[in-house]
Amino acid sequence: MPQADPYVKYAITVDWSLLSAYLIVLAVALAAYSAKRSPNKASNAVLVIPSIASEKVKDSLLASLSHNRFLGLPIYVVIDEGAPLESYLRKLSWINLVVVPKDYRRDLFGKGRALRYFVENFVRPDTWYVFLDDDNLVLDDSFLYEIPYYERYGYVAFNPILVPRKGKSYMAFIMDFARLIDDLSFFRFFTGLLRRPYVGLHGELLGVKGSFLIQSNAFNEPSKVEDYTFAAKVLKFEGRTWQSRTKVSILSPNSVIDLIRQRTRWHAGILESWREVPASMRTITIIKSFLRTIGLIGLWVLVPLTHSLLLLLIAAPTSMAYWFIYVYGAKKSGRMRYILTIPAFWIIEGLGFIYGALKLRSREFIVIDKSA
Repeated sequence: MPQADPYVKYAITVDWSLLSAYLIVLAVALAAYSAKRSPNKASNAVLVIPSIASEKVKDSLLASLSHNRFLGLPIYVVIDEGAPLESYLRKLSWINLVVVPKDYRRDLFGKGRALRYFVENFVRPDTWYVFLDDDNLVLDDSFLYEIPYYERYGYVAFNPILVPRKGKSYMAFIMDFARLIDDLSFFRFFTGLLRRPYVGLHGELLGVKGSFLIQSNAFNEPSKVEDYTFAAKVLKFEGRTWQSRTKVSILSPNSVIDLIRQRTRWHAGILESWREVPASMRTITIIKSFLRTIGLIGLWVLVPLTHSLLLLLIAAPTSMAYWFIYVYGAKKSGRMRYILTIPAFWIIEGLGFIYGALKLRSREFIVIDKSA
């Protein structure tokens, strides 16, 4: 039986060792962490939804606004002056519409610009601001019972657990289940168990105490990934975080192309911000995101080249974890035949990384189509 090149074996060993960290972190996070809650619900929280307010997002925005009313919280919608849906939104008496003037801070762009305007003009120190994307559906109100507990101990921010919701693409929906396992592993471990967001924070249900938004001068730098750079500020100011029990339904991209464009923005934004984030955050991001993406591509190339039983045994647990979450996604989609497409997921995720590297310093803020 032919033997694999020793360099190939070494590459596979490193690859799987890094990827197996997911299983270790997942096990520790699930076993050792759960969010605390108080018997009373917070009365000092509001929802803030920044939106491009275009026809591309009209369906998802209106669905989000209608659904999230069950929380009983004041809702602020932040849009640019002249946005296509501005006149329509002005007719909704039950929301607070915030319009960002055209001449405001042209050095900023995208969602970060809208959030900075809101912080400068509307934030009060004693209020919790819960930022949502315009497709988010909050599935429960656990975070409202958690705020009083963690506020008492000086925590400044929290995040939820993200659960994909199908758009027009079955394949993109199944691929988004990787975000669920990320939340249950690395995000829960750092944001929850260690109370330090070394892997960043989600913009979806990002809850922040108003006093910290003011203290940290939040969203004051141009960025495609304002949630990631905000997490760096939490680390800089030694703020503490928790991962909420609350689950949030996120709308998956309507096509695989849109999914690649979404990942492109994430990777480009993270790479652009590296000079501003702590070295520890960069290191953990490499392990969690980039090496995972590159490694998962490498699996299908490298594994067939080795005949080492030990290496294959090392590979099996991590492989099973990813296959399990994607098979689960296929089952939830109602299209089990998409299991056959799983080997291609690593390549698709990799394209987002490659295009992200090519999009460095571009001021384009990619907005994907969320129409029904």
